[in-house]
Amino acid sequence: MKRLAGIAGRWAGEAESVWSGMADWRAAHPKAPLSEIEEALDERLNRLRARLLADLALASTAADVPAAGADERPRCERCGVAPQARGQSARGLVTQGGGEVRLRRSYATCPRRGDGSVPPGR
Repeated sequence: MKRLAGIAGRWAGEAESVWSGMADWRAAHPKAPLSEIEEALDERLNRLRARLLADLALASTAADVPAAGADERPRCERCGVAPQARGQSARGLVTQGGGEVRLRRSYATCPRRGDGSVPPGR
């Protein structure tokens, strides 16, 4: 996906930040048992995971209906018509790791039926 290419460099920095944060944590906790090391690592990885999930979700053409080409736009699940963009909507989710993700995506409605979702079918 073209949208992901632009953020790849940032993710190298994010991963490095997790590593350096854990190295600093370990230096400050030299006698920590494995369970505490794992807990500290999971905390950092869960935050990283939430940010990565948000970026991956927002890289979809369904996240920005007006920017998507006609052939890329999601279709109404009931009638197959391309939706019309009706602005943006925010949605908050909690990942399996307990991280919070806030997604701001296009809201679209079916021009035939008038109903909608964020984005259609997702």
